[in-house]
Amino acid sequence: MGSNFNLVTRPVKKDEDDEDIKDEEEIEVDVKKKDNDNAAKKRMIMFMGIIVGFTILLLIILFFASLGKGSNYSYTEIEKIMKNAAVSYFKDYPEYLPATEGGIVEVDSSNLVAAGKMKDLSEYTSAKCTGSVQVEKSGSDYLYSPVLDCGSSYSTTPIATKIMEQNSLVSEGYGLYDAGNGTYVFRGEEVNNYVKMDNSLWRIVKITSDNNVVLVSQDGVGLSQPWDDRYNENRNYESGINNFGASRMREYLDRIYKNPVADDHEDVVSKSDKAKIVAHSVCIGKRTSKSESNDNSIECSEVWENQKFGLLTLSDFMMASIDPNCKNAETRSCKNYNYLVVQSNWWLATANSENDSTVFMVDRNGLVTVSNASSYGTVRPVIYLNSNVKFKSGNGSLEKPYTVR
Repeated sequence: MGSNFNLVTRPVKKDEDDEDIKDEEEIEVDVKKKDNDNAAKKRMIMFMGIIVGFTILLLIILFFASLGKGSNYSYTEIEKIMKNAAVSYFKDYPEYLPATEGGIVEVDSSNLVAAGKMKDLSEYTSAKCTGSVQVEKSGSDYLYSPVLDCGSSYSTTPIATKIMEQNSLVSEGYGLYDAGNGTYVFRGEEVNNYVKMDNSLWRIVKITSDNNVVLVSQDGVGLSQPWDDRYNENRNYESGINNFGASRMREYLDRIYKNPVADDHEDVVSKSDKAKIVAHSVCIGKRTSKSESNDNSIECSEVWENQKFGLLTLSDFMMASIDPNCKNAETRSCKNYNYLVVQSNWWLATANSENDSTVFMVDRNGLVTVSNASSYGTVRPVIYLNSNVKFKSGNGSLEKPYTVR
C-alpha cells in the first residue's frame, strides 16, 4: 500500500531590509544627481555672470575711449579732413577758386571752421597746430594741398623735400647727385627712386631748381608707336620727319594725356594724378651721335612749351650712367650702371641733327641707336610733379615706393 504526499508550494517572503536598502541607495543617487545639477547650474550662472560683466566693462572702456577720439586723429587723417573741407568750401564758393593756370589761393583752417566745414584743429589733436589748404589750378583740375604745422611734432612735407631728406648727396657711386644750378639727378643702377602713382610705377629722374620732381614711366604706355611716319621728300618714302613739334609723337603724347584708351593701357595717370602734374617745356634740340655733351645744353637750346607729357633727352639717359667711359651716344658703356635701361626699345625726344629723318632710341640692351622716325618703339612719358605735391609714404625702394597726396 503506497504513501500519498501533497507538495505544497509557498511563496518566498522578500527581505524587507533589502527593499529599504535599495530605496535608500536610489534616494542617495537622486540626491547626488540633484546636487551635481545644482552645482552645474551655479557654475553656468557664474560663467554667464563673468561674460556679462566683461562685456559691460568692455563697453565702458570703449565708451570712454570714444570720448577722447577727438584728440587721437593721426596727422594724415587731419590733413585729409582739411582737404575734404576745402573741397566742400570751394564747391559752395567757386568764385574764389584760382582762374588762371598755375594760380594759387589759400584758405586757412579757421575759415573752414567758420564755414562749418570742419571742427577746430584742437578737436582732432592735443598738439598745438595751425593749418591751411593751398589750391592751385592745373588745366581743368585743381590741386588741393593741405599744410599742417604742429611744430616739432609734425609738419606737412613736400615730396621734393622728403626725397632730399632721405637721399644724401653723393659724388660717386649710386645715388642723388648735385647737377648744378639747383638741380639734382639720380644716377646709377640701384637707386631708390621709385614713385607709385594711382595707375602706374615711375622713376625719379631729377628735382628741378623750382622743386618740381621729374618722373619717367618705368614700363611705358600703350602700344609701340612711331616717332613720326610722314612721307619724307628727301628720303622718297614714309621714313618720317624728325621735327618734334610737327611729329606724330607729340600728337600721341597730347592724346594719351587728354583721352587715353584704357584697353590699350594708355591711362597711366588718373584724374587725381593729373591735378598733380604741371606743364613743362620739352627739350627738343637736335644733336649728333658723336657729341659728348650730357648736360642738356644742346637739347634745351630749343624747347616745345606747355606739355603735360614729354620724353627724356639723350643727355638724360647718358647722365643716369655712372660709367666714366660714357662719352657720347655711340659709347656702349652708357648702358652700364644705368637705372633707365629696360627690356624694350624706347624713344628719346632727341633727333639726329645730321639728317631730317632719324631719331635717337634706346634698345632693349641699353644701347643708343639712331633709327628712322618711322620705326616703332615704346613710349615712356615724362611728367613734372608740382612742387606743392606732398609726401604720403614710402622710401623710394621698389618694395616701398614713394606715394604722394
